[in-house]
Amino acid sequence: MLLNRQLNQLRRDAIEKLTERRLQQYQRGTRKAVSSPAPVYPDTHLSFLANVYNHKAREFYHRYGVQLIDAAYEAHEEKGEVPVMITKHCLRFAFNLCPKQAKGSIKSWKATPMQLIHGDEALTLKFDCRPCEMHVIGKMKNHIVKMPLPGSIVASISPEDLLKTLPVKNKAS
Repeated sequence: MLLNRQLNQLRRDAIEKLTERRLQQYQRGTRKAVSSPAPVYPDTHLSFLANVYNHKAREFYHRYGVQLIDAAYEAHEEKGEVPVMITKHCLRFAFNLCPKQAKGSIKSWKATPMQLIHGDEALTLKFDCRPCEMHVIGKMKNHIVKMPLPGSIVASISPEDLLKTLPVKNKAS
């Protein structure tokens, strides 16, 4: 029993000395110097697809040369039909209707739009065949436009205030 205690103490001492030695020899890495002049963002205009919503993101893009920034989709400023999703998964390809799959020479890569209908909602599917993308085009629903903006004071609630809204359970005596 005494032997185990002594071995454990030797292990602890060895680990402690190794840790001290490692910390003494550690050299902290240096940060890369800030480039001068600052890099420039390739575009000067960003659409809502860039998803710039808060002031920090807006400041970031301004710092790197973007001059015109459209509000993000969540800001409820896009009223018409806009692409709500751009995907590489293409229904034309899945149904063997892709112009790239067609036999013979293709004079045009344009594919006619399709509609995806779910209940009373209709989404238009537009196809950009060169980069092989499908754009799902839709309009923001009215109940979402009426909701408070994400991050607004009205939309934020503390966990304590949220707990106060729960019904109180009566304890039976």
